[in-house]
Amino acid sequence: MIISGEPAGLAPALDERPADPAAQPSPPATGPPAAGLPGQQRPAARRIAAALVDIVLLTGLLVIMSVTVGTFTVGGGKVDFHVDGVWALVYAALLLVYFFTLEAAAGQTVGKCLLGLRVVGTDGSRPSAAAIAGRTVLRIIDGLPLLYLAGFITMMATGRRRQRLGDLAAGTAVTRAVPPRHRGLAAAALALVLLTAAGLSVYRANPGGTPANPVTSAGGTYRGHDVSFSYPVTWSAESAQENTAGGANPLWTTAVGPGTPLDLIVVEAYQFNVPVTAQNIDALVPVIAVGLQHAGATMQGTAQMITMAGMPAFQFRVTGTSGGSRYESTLVFAFSGTTEYFVNCQYTPSKATEVQRACGQVAGSFRVGPAVATQDNPQAAQAQPGAQAGQPGRPPAPIHHISGK
Repeated sequence: MIISGEPAGLAPALDERPADPAAQPSPPATGPPAAGLPGQQRPAARRIAAALVDIVLLTGLLVIMSVTVGTFTVGGGKVDFHVDGVWALVYAALLLVYFFTLEAAAGQTVGKCLLGLRVVGTDGSRPSAAAIAGRTVLRIIDGLPLLYLAGFITMMATGRRRQRLGDLAAGTAVTRAVPPRHRGLAAAALALVLLTAAGLSVYRANPGGTPANPVTSAGGTYRGHDVSFSYPVTWSAESAQENTAGGANPLWTTAVGPGTPLDLIVVEAYQFNVPVTAQNIDALVPVIAVGLQHAGATMQGTAQMITMAGMPAFQFRVTGTSGGSRYESTLVFAFSGTTEYFVNCQYTPSKATEVQRACGQVAGSFRVGPAVATQDNPQAAQAQPGAQAGQPGRPPAPIHHISGK
């Protein structure tokens, strides 16, 4: 189970729709609120704004959870944040707790409080905790099949009452709060969540300087050798065995993975002979392709030109075998001057989705410290394929697997 982007399905976007402000009071026998209830004043703008405030707050909560216990990456002009597995269930539960706790205790979520709305019984009384619980749980049904379609259809069918399934089952309605209260507390809560989410997002997107000694933290972030990147929090550091026959050893190597054989992501750095820039990187593609074939890999398609952490890069997809087991790899080669950063995302068929997602997280969050990063230099020497092949500064692409686990 994956929850990403914005909290869809449980968002209160449709349970806040207003009744026609020109509607006349209905006789008490029909069930709508009585004429004297503040619920007769239902400006659409307030309802929509209250729903948007709640969505923003809950999205901020998702960002906080994504940074701390999930996935948060910035790269390629886009931001990706989500939580997986048990944390997705925790987030879904928090959505229900948010609506139930605030509406049962005060009759208002943060959005309703800021916009002067509250949940009441159809007779204007304060709903019971059981009624609020039923209303909250039925948000799940109201959100089906998508975009709150069931709730929207139900509210259209109930006319001016604008009651979704949860309201009908619980005997509740959303009305104007008279007088508005606790708006300062609601605004403070919203600001706290948004500021925390923004601060953590900036920190994750720009991790800053890295320590001299490598650190692989339990929080899913590697920092060392003047680079940093994030990876799934359920993964851990792995040991890797490399095939560098015919080439130089890497400057450093680190690996993370889910703990299953042949499934891991290896990150390495190599010293190259001449600066590689966006202008001369194309000349390396056939050289790397030959190295991959000599290492026993089978090419899948052609190289794709990309960038990683602002560096010129390209990637290959290859397949191979190790100990009779078949695996696939996405190989990324990125260059900062004379330093090459090599990312090998290797996976077996059963872990393909998980490792591919983690590969995007590593590449998207990859950062190079100021001591290493360089700008493309148009005047740098052009890389010559003949000069690179077999020279000690550049090994054939290594194929890795877990060792000693």
